[in-house]
Amino acid sequence: MRKYKYPFYETPILYGEDAIRFEEEMERVDNMSEEERRKNGEELERRYQEICKELNLKVMI
Repeated sequence: MRKYKYPFYETPILYGEDAIRFEEEMERVDNMSEEERRKNGEELERRYQEICKELNLKVMI
């Protein structure tokens, strides 16, 4: 048997308000239009480039 650095745990089950909030968030994400997804991606890329400039990083992906 293999020993791992960190033990694996069961996935928690959500109840009550946590479960309701999770469901609402999942529905909200699924209802995003292609335009909203594209804008979010562009915003993320813009912010990423700004941070790289501030830190003087060059990351090749």
